[in-house]
Amino acid sequence: MSIIIPRGSIIASFIYEKSSNLEGYEEMDRLTLKEVSNNNGYLGHEVFTRDKKNIFISYWKDFESLEIWKKNSLHIKAKKMGETWYKSYKMQISELHNNYTLD
Repeated sequence: MSIIIPRGSIIASFIYEKSSNLEGYEEMDRLTLKEVSNNNGYLGHEVFTRDKKNIFISYWKDFESLEIWKKNSLHIKAKKMGETWYKSYKMQISELHNNYTLD
């Protein structure tokens, strides 16, 4: 990742397995990634996949920025499709205490 995530940043980890019904998923994914980049407190994201499990990790300047995104109308619309698009999921929110890198 090319961005620096400062200590105290908020990490939102969305861990999921997709369902077999993904109608509209790719379009909504594209739209939400475009929309979230307009959020002043959004710092970036990473996505990892292993077998059928996926993790989308987003980084935020502070908890308030994440709360603003949580109330975004497009994000709310996407979340309503969760039971259709995901076989299972969980959301975890944490605060970054240390960030060690080797590039």
